[in-house]
Amino acid sequence: MRKRKPLIRTLVLMLCVLLIGNSAISMAVTDVTSSHWAKAQIGRMIDNKIMPTYANGAFQPDAVVTSLEVMTAAYRAVKGAGLLDSVQMGTLTSKYEASLKSVGVPQMLSPYDSDTYPALAFALEYKILTLEEIKVFINGTTITNVKKVNATVIIAKTLNVFKQENLNKIILLKYKDAAEISLSAIKYVNLLIEHSIISSTGDSLGNFNPNNTINRATLAVMIDGLYSSLKTGDNVKLNSGETATEGTTEATTEGTSEDKPVGIETEKTVNGTVVKMDDGTFTVTIKNASGKEESYKLDEATMSIKGSTGTYYDIVIGSVIEITVKNGVATGVALTEKLSAIEGKFVQLSGYIGTTNKRRSIKVAVSATANEFRNVYEDTLVTINGVPASANDLKPDYKVIVYYKEYDAKRIIAYSDAYEFYGILNDSFTIATTTKVGITMENGTIFSGVITPKVIFVNSSAGYNKGDIVKATLKYGEIVKVEWIGQAKTVVGDVTGINIKKNPEISILLSNGKTETYGFSSKAKLLNETGDNAITIYDLRLDQEVTVEIGIGGIVQLQQGRKIIAEPTAIKATVSQVVDSSNILIVTDESNRMRTVTFPTGSVYKASNYKAGMVLYIEGKAIADTIFEVIKITVQAQ
Repeated sequence: MRKRKPLIRTLVLMLCVLLIGNSAISMAVTDVTSSHWAKAQIGRMIDNKIMPTYANGAFQPDAVVTSLEVMTAAYRAVKGAGLLDSVQMGTLTSKYEASLKSVGVPQMLSPYDSDTYPALAFALEYKILTLEEIKVFINGTTITNVKKVNATVIIAKTLNVFKQENLNKIILLKYKDAAEISLSAIKYVNLLIEHSIISSTGDSLGNFNPNNTINRATLAVMIDGLYSSLKTGDNVKLNSGETATEGTTEATTEGTSEDKPVGIETEKTVNGTVVKMDDGTFTVTIKNASGKEESYKLDEATMSIKGSTGTYYDIVIGSVIEITVKNGVATGVALTEKLSAIEGKFVQLSGYIGTTNKRRSIKVAVSATANEFRNVYEDTLVTINGVPASANDLKPDYKVIVYYKEYDAKRIIAYSDAYEFYGILNDSFTIATTTKVGITMENGTIFSGVITPKVIFVNSSAGYNKGDIVKATLKYGEIVKVEWIGQAKTVVGDVTGINIKKNPEISILLSNGKTETYGFSSKAKLLNETGDNAITIYDLRLDQEVTVEIGIGGIVQLQQGRKIIAEPTAIKATVSQVVDSSNILIVTDESNRMRTVTFPTGSVYKASNYKAGMVLYIEGKAIADTIFEVIKITVQAQ
């Protein structure tokens, strides 16, 4: 019997191994059952040492997750995917260690040990988080729980450090509670949907639940998706960079290149040929030299053609194009060829010419006695009143502009018998005269028309000056009505009210003592003080100074802090009013334009030193269209 015991023990051990099989994870983790909905993802996270168990062997799938854990787990997924160098991360951690200690971040986080500082250093270096955001992670001695939407943004930003995908798209989320997702977070939610990391339909009720907390099981599913995405497809390589030591005037270059932290390019150019266009969203799809197709939204891009200014409508199918992309947003477009154009009234579209049923002919009356003809094909782009359409939708007398190459129409822009749009005047005009004007539409294209005495004017007492926001009504492309809406301008002031609702508004106390309230346009951008990070309305605080650009639809850009918008210059002006309580001067310049003159903190000049009627030569900087900040004042002889 004694001789058989070793054999029996061996057989028992072999049987145990066979019985355990693929259930090793559930045996090792004390609180994740074999039927748990996230068992597979939790198992992979443990196997890959991304989300470990606690010391007692428990995973705690129902434990509420903190913001700190989300970033640490995301960092470990990046490291597990082999995308980070330990030496470089050591340098990065040293770079940010003092800052992290200053805001009270703990160096150890159970069960992640000492990965907290490396994770946050990585996040700071690649602008996944700011130090101000990290401060919110800690509330006294408590680490704050994370909202689902914030966890999504952190994971998506981590993913896009390596994917560098274009996030500037028209996005329609299917969630029933999509309106509760902040505008700045929508693109990141969509990125995780596109990478199959989160569901596009939400929970059983169709909700995303952006403001709910999440548990470790849910985080495991999301981090597992992040890890899988990083392990597959193309990733951007992180390039070596140099750092400057705080308190010194020169960058240090000690050590080898491997010792230096990594840096990622935030601006790039892409080249290709246009293969598809969506005029409704101003999106183009291009094919590059390797055959890969990419789409870019161009509503914020500046257009140029061989050094001259262009518009979106100069782009057609087949255009060779170069797009400048900064932080995922298309900021510039360069074309190699400008098309010719004819303008007139649509007369008719012929039937198909030849046997291929591909070519037709458009007849355009360019004058009372002359017509022009151009070929029209299935891929000829047509917009009517700014909306994508078909050549079949054109009707007699529609105003048309036909862009063509040789005799082939590439694009047709048409205006029907009734069309209204908002825009900003490029030129001032007088009501009693006939004047050509340009009106820049919200999408950046310029409508050229003629103002005649027959035009109906609304709110004309305000005058029509360059920079005014107007509503124009067209009849067959001719201006028949102009309504003054307001003035496009930049203002600086302190936030006195924040009204968060479906269409949010903020109130701003201006330097002249007046309070004005503005809504936000559909394309509003909110930026931090340096202008390099997007924020949300929830980041604004009362009494905070902001620089606000007012345009079509309300606020088009808000930046925290006071932003100088012009280089130092000078004006000669007459003092109209001295406002001692606000330390400002109201002056009239030589163009009879009213200006507000402000004095920076610590200035040797004060408003109380001057009187109404004085003529001053004021050197300073333009803070806004009508606000001037003093550098030096010289009183002129009268």
